[in-house]
Amino acid sequence: MPTEHYRLSCLGCGRSHEDSATEFLLDCGGDHAPALLRAEYGRRDFEVHPEEPGIFRYRSWLPVRRALPSAARPVVFPSRFLGPRLGLENLFIAFSGYWPERGAFLSTCSFKELEALAVCGRLPAGSERCLVVASAGNTGRAFLQIASEQELPAVVVVPESALAQMWTTRPRSSRVLLAAVKGQADYFDAIRLGKLIAGQEGYFPEGGAKNVARRDGLGTVVLAAAEELGRLPQHYVQAVGSGTGGIAAWEAALRLGGDSRFAGQAMKLHLVQNAPFQPMADAWARRERRASFVHGGDVKERICRLHAPVLSNRQPPYGVRGGVYDALQASEGCMYAISNAEARAAGALFESLEGCDLDPAAEVAIGGLIQARESGSIGARELVLLNVTGGGSRRLAREVGRYPASPELEFGVEEIEPRSVSGKLRGRRAAAWV
Repeated sequence: MPTEHYRLSCLGCGRSHEDSATEFLLDCGGDHAPALLRAEYGRRDFEVHPEEPGIFRYRSWLPVRRALPSAARPVVFPSRFLGPRLGLENLFIAFSGYWPERGAFLSTCSFKELEALAVCGRLPAGSERCLVVASAGNTGRAFLQIASEQELPAVVVVPESALAQMWTTRPRSSRVLLAAVKGQADYFDAIRLGKLIAGQEGYFPEGGAKNVARRDGLGTVVLAAAEELGRLPQHYVQAVGSGTGGIAAWEAALRLGGDSRFAGQAMKLHLVQNAPFQPMADAWARRERRASFVHGGDVKERICRLHAPVLSNRQPPYGVRGGVYDALQASEGCMYAISNAEARAAGALFESLEGCDLDPAAEVAIGGLIQARESGSIGARELVLLNVTGGGSRRLAREVGRYPASPELEFGVEEIEPRSVSGKLRGRRAAAWV
């Protein structure tokens, strides 16, 4: 698939760029404040290619070079029981996980599989440089799975606390390595280690929220809703750690607004964090673009207490141009902080009513939906899309089976420095890339 169907536009200076042929173009490089790139597509109207697999049915609005053979895509359907319980007449669920009766077959049980598919589809065929991905959990599992399926060289970096979430539904490729940061490490530590690994010869960074393929892969949730509903939802609800999924939803809504069939339809973001770690929710309550999330003696202690540890990014794309702040401001959005107890109760309610077990982050989102309804931010008759970002893992374990992933590389927090990284990587590439 040629890349002529899109260009990359800098949201800071407006410069337009062709995509890189060798590795991901992640920023403009211009002399201005940090800003995201955004994919600008030649096709202005919303086009569906039902003959293509999975999310690649939306290939006209994906920055990819090729479609990958995967059936994974979000499914959208009306809520039969949760909506009536909450007094919502038009609640629709966007589900990304394992729920065969609903046509949902994401083998990682997380919508992060959508971004992994798009990112790997953006890679040139036959690429032998090693992709480096840092993750708090679900993203890492998605890249272990997809990179193994495609036999792509990759290193996934996670904190040790996320290792229980590292599994695949097929034997992992020897070309895909797992690295863990030991001890009381968190996602921020994994990001720091990932940057050092990506700086080694033969490696390059996936880029996180800067990667347009990651965002547009996640944005297929809103595209699936538009395909199913024939219009944009008035409200979009999702739990966030970095906020990348919220940015992606907003960008997808902007693209749809350029099609006359969706023109004038507004979609309000409702983004939810897991207390007691809710830095973006706190910053948004103060309407601050510039906020520091990294420092504070009790930060790691609060992260360790989270029901959904994947929602724990200490360096989110919040104030960057085109980031979470801009998405919330443009959509007149809201943010919420949901306690562990509220999240667990919301998850139990969903499973009892709708019949599927959920990922903790999805339970946080439902807690946010309940809070939004109770506060009057969402009206009874308004059209609502609830992004259930993961579920069905218990059933998948029973019916499909899982292969636990153990790390080939381990680092202490004190070893996140160039010499240790270089030493531990030496010889690993030669052993794994055969």
